[in-house]
Amino acid sequence: MENLINQENLEDIRELIESKIADIPGNYILFGAIGSLLLSSYLNKIGKKQAGSIIGKLSIPIIGIGLAKYKDVLKSELESHLDLQPDNA
Repeated sequence: MENLINQENLEDIRELIESKIADIPGNYILFGAIGSLLLSSYLNKIGKKQAGSIIGKLSIPIIGIGLAKYKDVLKSELESHLDLQPDNA
């Protein structure tokens, strides 16, 4: 069986993911990541170690995606704020 994630289609996968989450605010993605961490710890506590581990491992990329989107939002807000300030020259 061929590896589905390789160098040729990595860019296509990235574009697909970005198009699917383009309308979701970064805050929601971060809240989802926190929720998955909480669910993972709960599952570990009640003895469902394998399910807790899988969900815990999923939260790491979700946090990365959420931080990247949130950073882009903060950057665009900062740029728009700087554009509105008058020059002091």
